[in-house]
Amino acid sequence: MRRVIVWLLAGVAMLATACGGSTEPAASAGSDGAAGDQPADLVAAAEQRLGGSFAGGFVDQAGDVVVLTTDRADSDEVRALGAQPQVVEHSMAALEDWKERIGAALGPRPPAAVTTWGVDVRRNAVVVSVLRDEPVPAELQQIVDQASGAVVLTEAQGPVVPLPAP
Repeated sequence: MRRVIVWLLAGVAMLATACGGSTEPAASAGSDGAAGDQPADLVAAAEQRLGGSFAGGFVDQAGDVVVLTTDRADSDEVRALGAQPQVVEHSMAALEDWKERIGAALGPRPPAAVTTWGVDVRRNAVVVSVLRDEPVPAELQQIVDQASGAVVLTEAQGPVVPLPAP
């Protein structure tokens, strides 16, 4: 899971840098510095400290690191790490579980209607992209209904187009 977070934060950092923004977390009074200087280090430290209530992290538009938790009591600890806390409903472990359920239900060759799916940390949900003119597969709709907001459907812009081989 740490690898996913690191790649997610690296992508955000590259995007922010390309747009002229900063990826450094804002200075925070009372930060104990235990998380290191990089956003990925800070989020990884938060994941270790928060355990099962950890729900992800990202760099916001202001360049601040935001750490999501399912437990309001974690807020002071997140601030002590130098990040901004945000309380959400679903833990990262729960979202990863829903993502795996979708993968198992759709199998190795998902229906053409489903283009992509994955955890969207900011939305605190597993987002599944479905083509507009295709019916939602019954097994996917059942998961969406069971997930109580942890899995959401969005309209895909079009089918997945593979990149050419290098």
